[in-house]
Amino acid sequence: MKLFLTSVLAIALALANTAKADTLRIGLLRLEQDPRYDEDMAYARIQLRPLGDVSTAVQMAISDMKILTDARGLTTVLSQALADETDLTTVASELASAGVTHLIVDLPAAQVDAVATVLADTQVTVLNTTAPDDWLRSKCHANLLHTAASDRMIADTLVQHAVSQKWKNILVLRGKTERDGTRADAFMEAAARFRLRIVADREFDLSTNPSMREQNNIALITGGSRDYDAIFMADEIGEFARYVPYQTALPRPVIGATGLVAAEWHWAFERYGAPQVNSRFEDQSKDARRMAWQDWSAWIATRAVLTAFAKARGDELADANALLRAAKLRLDGSKGAQMSFRPWSSQLRMPILLSTHNAIIAVAPLEGFLHQTSTLDALGYDEREFACD
Repeated sequence: MKLFLTSVLAIALALANTAKADTLRIGLLRLEQDPRYDEDMAYARIQLRPLGDVSTAVQMAISDMKILTDARGLTTVLSQALADETDLTTVASELASAGVTHLIVDLPAAQVDAVATVLADTQVTVLNTTAPDDWLRSKCHANLLHTAASDRMIADTLVQHAVSQKWKNILVLRGKTERDGTRADAFMEAAARFRLRIVADREFDLSTNPSMREQNNIALITGGSRDYDAIFMADEIGEFARYVPYQTALPRPVIGATGLVAAEWHWAFERYGAPQVNSRFEDQSKDARRMAWQDWSAWIATRAVLTAFAKARGDELADANALLRAAKLRLDGSKGAQMSFRPWSSQLRMPILLSTHNAIIAVAPLEGFLHQTSTLDALGYDEREFACD
């Protein structure tokens, strides 16, 4: 276990108001060896996941919000912790005992669930920044908010684009991991809502075993007698997906894990102040790394907490937490929409970017996809579809 603290001190305005000053303690908790960022999974020096951690984004958000927090007389203290999976909940409890009131977590869904459970009887609000699993939302932890887009939000984005392009028949290819299955199931559920036809649902295999050619040969797995308009790929690792475009049996677009990808953020976004956000991140990150969706999610989680404290009418923790969860929260994520958390799932409602490897193709919700209360709620489970476990 490694535990270290980073303090962000207030400047002149806060010092001039020491009588009113207060300390806002934010925590950042990550796994020391997170399997989702295992560089050994990438062959041929291909980056399949961000090579940096999200702490740069959290620190950038604190810097971005400094004028507002200083004006409110707030001193922000960031406590960062790296933990092994075996002592993760212990470290989370130690952060709570040290006075952390808002804990930003970069963890897989099972670990987020465990941390939210162990902190259920504390004053800590946990913010999930990188676990997209819908089942985690259905747990309905009272102390848990989600700034990572859910699997269903990503799936709805891709389906909206397919509908807008009149791609009515889809071939689904999925890997054998649990995450691959979850992504594929979410897409098929979203496709059914818009009456897209799944012509086949096929599982691919990463091996070169000749006896499994129908699963590991791209021409064979994308072939057959049925025509289709596009191929949806569910491949969390990305090793198989990167070979699929331009090798399919039919010349069709590929969406999902490669080709056209839906995500919270992309470095190529050029509207609503996004270039400035990307430039600041590159300037502050090690080796001028580009901002990935995980970074944006941690950045917006931190901004959400600081915005709530800076703009709450009262000075108590309860006042900030009430605004954090309120419909009147106006959170700017440089994506052209004011965002807030859904009361039924604690999910941040947000636009989702559709991109290739170096260009933004569209921003969802797409034109024509409406909702009776908020257009952003056209992505992901709506209130009447959602149920707690």
